[in-house]
Amino acid sequence: MLPLASTCHLILASFDMTSVHIADLNLLRVLDLLLEEENVSRAAARLHLTQSAMSRSLARLRQLFGDELLLRTGRGMRPTARALELRPRLRAAVGEVDRLVSESPRFEPASARRRFRVAAVDYAHAVLLAPLLRAVATEAPGLDWELLPSPRPPDRALESGELDLSIEPRRTSGAGVVWSPLLEERYTCLVWRDHPLRRLDRAGFADLQHVMVAPWGRPGGVVDQALAATRARRRVAVQVPSFLLLPHVLVDTERIATVPRRIALLLAEAHPLRLLQPPVRVPGFTLYLAWHEIHRHDPAHVWLRARVQHEARKLANTGS
Repeated sequence: MLPLASTCHLILASFDMTSVHIADLNLLRVLDLLLEEENVSRAAARLHLTQSAMSRSLARLRQLFGDELLLRTGRGMRPTARALELRPRLRAAVGEVDRLVSESPRFEPASARRRFRVAAVDYAHAVLLAPLLRAVATEAPGLDWELLPSPRPPDRALESGELDLSIEPRRTSGAGVVWSPLLEERYTCLVWRDHPLRRLDRAGFADLQHVMVAPWGRPGGVVDQALAATRARRRVAVQVPSFLLLPHVLVDTERIATVPRRIALLLAEAHPLRLLQPPVRVPGFTLYLAWHEIHRHDPAHVWLRARVQHEARKLANTGS
């Protein structure tokens, strides 16, 4: 069977294409039914149109094709020679349109070839995206992945298609950006394994040598806000842009970092570090998945979102 575009071109090639609009493609179905029924009233009923609307459509078809198409005779309406010539190609075109509309697009990860661009803070890269990439390495071997630092805000990059997803610790209000909560996280303190302190107290906490992770280079953070509520102020001895630098500035020192618990557990597994309970209440945060509305029904994107959400649920269920 000819492709839909080729079939439609063959049917429409006989008249001035400058007069054709997208709406005229609907007339192909009208003509198909008129030729099948050879009766305006019955064709109108099948399309849930009034007889006058069907008559107007027939007039438009006659204008487009430069032919009467159907003629009244003593025994009803009969197709012209031109209409009979068009009929098999018309039937093929309408059938192809029906298949095109009814087919549900599918995504087969095992055979798919596509590149996904996902932005996140390095916390999410480490605790969420790294396990995801391990899981899909055999499930979807043909997919390529580009992990990027999180833009602030991500809205424009999502809208333009530069990013497929962004994983963020806070929401923004960009038009068309959909935000879905992924994971709840709380804070803990991280120190060198041989740090002299075994527990932390509120009185001396602010005076310790604090390490602060500031991905965007901005001073201040949730710990500073928590201490401000107690009228205390900490000393930030070291500020770094990435959680992954923490082992290199904590080991063999008396410094301390207050970080999301899941990244602390990962770092403590790989380095001589241990966790301590914060002596002040540090509010946790929600990690969000952000994507643009234009991808809502893209099967590949639906799969991608579902896989990220699945990995997040696994983390939540293990309590890690």
